Amino acid sequence: MVSRNRAENIKTCDDAFSEYLISFRDKTNRKYFSLMLKLILLFRECYDISKNKDKKEEEKQAVTNSLAPQELPDLCNEFFAFLEQNGFFGITETGEENEIVEIILHFCTWLFKRGYTSSKLSLAS
Repeated sequence: MVSRNRAENIKTCDDAFSEYLISFRDKTNRKYFSLMLKLILLFRECYDISKNKDKKEEEKQAVTNSLAPQELPDLCNEFFAFLEQNGFFGITETGEENEIVEIILHFCTWLFKRGYTSSKLSLAS
């Protein structure tokens, strides 16, 4: 019997992003899945930027392929601000902010249910 190294069993953020998208690709329509895909890719970009913001240019690197997804739900508020600041999707003009919040909340709930994080995200009333 081959013994697996414990580190080989640890999932990365990229693993979680991929699994999430794969698990819902056949459960939604193409337009909604396209929005999900864009948001996950931007969420990934935002996480890399967040983790590299205090580093020198030559020290910056992609982190989603090496870090576990434990901290992803902690990024949600920063991610929404990232979308607004960069004008992604024109969320202040199109009225899609409810769908965007819904997808972010769904993703974080999915992470929690899958055991990728111990953070349970909830919306304040």
